[in-house]
Amino acid sequence: MMRGNEISQKHIKLFANTLLNDHIAAPMSSDLYITDSTTPVFSEKLMMFHMSLLSATGTGNYATAAAASQRSDLALNYERMSFEIGRYAKAGADIMIKNQWLEQPPGTINKEQLIRSPNKKA
Repeated sequence: MMRGNEISQKHIKLFANTLLNDHIAAPMSSDLYITDSTTPVFSEKLMMFHMSLLSATGTGNYATAAAASQRSDLALNYERMSFEIGRYAKAGADIMIKNQWLEQPPGTINKEQLIRSPNKKA
């Protein structure tokens, strides 16, 4: 979670500096309402699910922004940050796999394996 906080702070700083360099006021951060409680309110599994969802959404948002941006400097930042979020999401997926919180998604049938199956009926 600390790594995610560092990544988000870096992204906020980069975009805020971009806005300020163009004489546009940067929006306020929403972390003003974080409590100092150390008692977990939600399970680790639920928190990891939400972090995974937010990472995927963030990557999609950056890709959309890069495609729509007419500024090459911003598009480059979006692509770089999208890659960074992807690496962070991969680390989260590895944690979920290790704890058996992530299941194998449905896929297609392996036809080669089905053909070679000894239990096939003629």
